[in-house]
Amino acid sequence: MWLCLLGIMGIGAFLRFWRLGYQCYWTDESATISKICGTFDYLLQRLSDQGFPPGWYALLRAWCLWIEHITGSGATAFSPTSTRSLAAIFGLLTIPGMYFLARQFTDRKGSLLVALLTAVNPFLIYYARDIKMYAPLWCMVVWNMAIFFRWQTTQRHWRWFPLFVITGVVMTSMQSLAWVVVALQLIFLITRPRLKGLDGPLWVVAVGAMGALPAWWFLNRTAWVDRVVDSGNRSGLDWITRYTDMSWKTIASLPSVHLLGYLWPTYPPDYRIKDWFELGGKDFDAHLATRSWPWLVQWEFAAMAVVASILVLGLIPWRGIRRSAERAESVTQHRWWWVALWIVLPMGAFALTWIPDDSPWHHWVWGKLDPRPLWEPRYLGVVAPALLLWLAASLRRLPTWPVRGVAIGFVVAACTFSSLSNHLIYRNAPFNRAAEVAMRYYDPKQRRAIAVAEPAVAYPMMVELLTYELAAGRRPTMDEEPVIPYENFRQGLYAPVESAAFVAEMRNVPYVRTIVLTDRYGDVTAPANILSDESLAKRLGPGWTLVHEETYEWHYEWRYYIFHTWRTRVWVRENPATATRPQNP
Repeated sequence: MWLCLLGIMGIGAFLRFWRLGYQCYWTDESATISKICGTFDYLLQRLSDQGFPPGWYALLRAWCLWIEHITGSGATAFSPTSTRSLAAIFGLLTIPGMYFLARQFTDRKGSLLVALLTAVNPFLIYYARDIKMYAPLWCMVVWNMAIFFRWQTTQRHWRWFPLFVITGVVMTSMQSLAWVVVALQLIFLITRPRLKGLDGPLWVVAVGAMGALPAWWFLNRTAWVDRVVDSGNRSGLDWITRYTDMSWKTIASLPSVHLLGYLWPTYPPDYRIKDWFELGGKDFDAHLATRSWPWLVQWEFAAMAVVASILVLGLIPWRGIRRSAERAESVTQHRWWWVALWIVLPMGAFALTWIPDDSPWHHWVWGKLDPRPLWEPRYLGVVAPALLLWLAASLRRLPTWPVRGVAIGFVVAACTFSSLSNHLIYRNAPFNRAAEVAMRYYDPKQRRAIAVAEPAVAYPMMVELLTYELAAGRRPTMDEEPVIPYENFRQGLYAPVESAAFVAEMRNVPYVRTIVLTDRYGDVTAPANILSDESLAKRLGPGWTLVHEETYEWHYEWRYYIFHTWRTRVWVRENPATATRPQNP
């Protein structure tokens, strides 16, 4: 059994660490880097106006500084591979944690199945390859809940209670959503069979220890309570309503998110994907057939239907849920409804955040809190462990071993397929590919000699400049000028006309001798197109040579299934002295 568990962890390690730096940083990751790249005081200052406890950011900062110390390179320490490695380690530790949690409910074979489903789970893998605090949070949630059940069963306070406190303190220091688990534990405690005298008081002591850091942080160290609760400022979560709605499709697809890694598949065009990534327009709609995958939508619908059927069939007692003799007296005996509460209560509470402001129920439920909608898959990630327990139990309750074997094989294959898509496609905009090309022509002694332009993507942070800093081998910092000066770096070019205008402008700057242009490769490649090689050669005039050109696809898959082909081209001025001065320098 232990060898099987090690093999499962090997599968999980491969899916979490392979091509870890392939994806470019995205908005939230770049914001995290901007917080941890300075001093510790700077980190606390940046977090003071946000609703995040400092635990994960402090730990990630220490990790990066340690990597920088042993490698001697700040760029290496803050690269996507290095920073994401810490989250991937927590993601890997979630696998034995789920095995331990499942052992509180079932036998070793069932626990190995839970560990296998955890190892290939696309949702957990996706966030284990992201430097936000979600993967570490869920790892601590799993271990804390498993130790809670074990402590309550064995009553060996001196062994399990300190571990329960430690994992709880780490859990609540990372994200406020951890308190959902604490509330569930209170329900489990007061409904457990044969409650012992010390169980309640010790649990209260543990909760006090868990709440010490968050209480100090939010009540004394930051202005978050005054800014959000008292003043009614609810900024920061408005984007949720742009991207997710409270429709029946969203509700029905939440189990699919946490088990298969995607929301209800929607075949574009869709106003949300256009609004979020600014992909709309006549060109996008006219060539939709060449920018989407209807076959993938159909496949994922089929996978959702099969998994949903398994979850429902698991409610039918085809076979009993097996337990081992050593778990016969566990507090979880005949308490599988606890797993149901673990799923239903957080989802129900988060659903209440969608009550309209003008509804009389809104004030009755929330009072002065007045929260923004929180119906977001990663915020509801605390239910993923319970869903995995439910899915594993449902698979084992199916009648006859051939049916069970085929069902398990299908679920594992579907999850693995979805997990690998995170590694093989550019879910985030491929700025790193463009940076790799540009840095071949970059001279740090003549930073202004290169001009770079990127296409428009709805990223509010300077993800591109961070990418270029790392590609140039420089440690991210907020105190120095960017690698490429702002006047020579243009992000957010919304139309081909803007890209062409940028090329024409840089052509007339005397000190610029290299132009790197990345654009969304259009479906029309005729010489008359404004971004064709022929058209841009006329705009540049004599003395400029196209020295490099390559194309690559940006795929996006989560609820929508589209891709754009990106193109990066490099022009070099043969004789900078031939340039004319701009009319408005």
